[in-house]
Amino acid sequence: GYKIKSDRIKEVTNKQCHFHEFMLDVHQRIHAYKAMHPRSDPIPPVAAALAKEARLLCFDEMQITDIADAMIIKRLFTILLDLGVVIVTTANRPPCGLYEGGINRSIFLPFIDTLRERMMVFEMGGTHDYRRDGSSVPTSDSAAASLPPYLCPSTDPSSQGILEQWMVSKGAGEARSETIPVAMGRSLHVERANDSCGWFSFNELCKQPLGAADYIAIADRFDMIIVEDVPQLGGHTYNEARRFVTLIDALYEARTKLIIAAEVPRDDLFVGFDASVETHDGDEEIAIEGVLDKESFVIGEGGSSSSSSTTLIRTQNGEMEWSATGRIGVSLAQLSSVREVSFAFKRADSRLAEMAGANWGR
Repeated sequence: GYKIKSDRIKEVTNKQCHFHEFMLDVHQRIHAYKAMHPRSDPIPPVAAALAKEARLLCFDEMQITDIADAMIIKRLFTILLDLGVVIVTTANRPPCGLYEGGINRSIFLPFIDTLRERMMVFEMGGTHDYRRDGSSVPTSDSAAASLPPYLCPSTDPSSQGILEQWMVSKGAGEARSETIPVAMGRSLHVERANDSCGWFSFNELCKQPLGAADYIAIADRFDMIIVEDVPQLGGHTYNEARRFVTLIDALYEARTKLIIAAEVPRDDLFVGFDASVETHDGDEEIAIEGVLDKESFVIGEGGSSSSSSTTLIRTQNGEMEWSATGRIGVSLAQLSSVREVSFAFKRADSRLAEMAGANWGR
């Protein structure tokens, strides 16, 4: 991918951020609007507010993996384009690959046609992974420069001592527990932290029902985080692996230092899947014909970018409660395509390589 240099676009009001961050902001706006207008459609006023704030929107890593975000983006982007907002985004898939294998994707397909008609698509060629170049830059003069950022195995007696050195090197103040605020009025308890560093177990971060909002809050609060007891990640740890990838994305965008103590070497941290999945548009249609149509819209907060597990959708036949995937009680990870997760692993591995560089951080 690539990023837009803000100094080249300072002539117009602009907003530049990771797509996860943008969707979190959108969900917060929808939540606030629905609190005041519970029976109204929030998408047009949210789009109008965004258009008033920025005439140019720049996103990194655009991806759509669940029905709630798909329904929101379909209408939100269309209105923004109609209002004259210019949208520039990077993505790891072409428009035709967005929301691939998703629930009721046929409803989303007209939006793909809209993207093709109203946006120019440039395919960035090349196979060199520039992120991995960051691990070979000259080391800094800090006392922590000689400490390894990735420890294996995590059960080695020396690992705890090195993690303790990392925590002392990055932060002042006594180790303590604290509670940090998360979007939409929630909070997250951190068992061990100092002024600049938070210390977590893998289970605390990835075996709990946390999402992008929680990880962004952690990245905003701490300059460095320590994650210990990280297992090998693959199909046997599907949900945990997706959360860990989302955590890495949030820390990467915030340039937060990440220290890992894992059970296996970094090159073996992400393993592939033994299964393959082929999907065709229509395979995942689950709504009764006419229930979800162009007049349907999300009336509650939800989706993989939000902190909610369910989404309320108003249709011509009334209101329906869906999970973030479109099926009650089914997690996003269980319905995400194997190919999407496999690609996310490759991106996360590449980012970890760059984040292991001695000069990484803020």
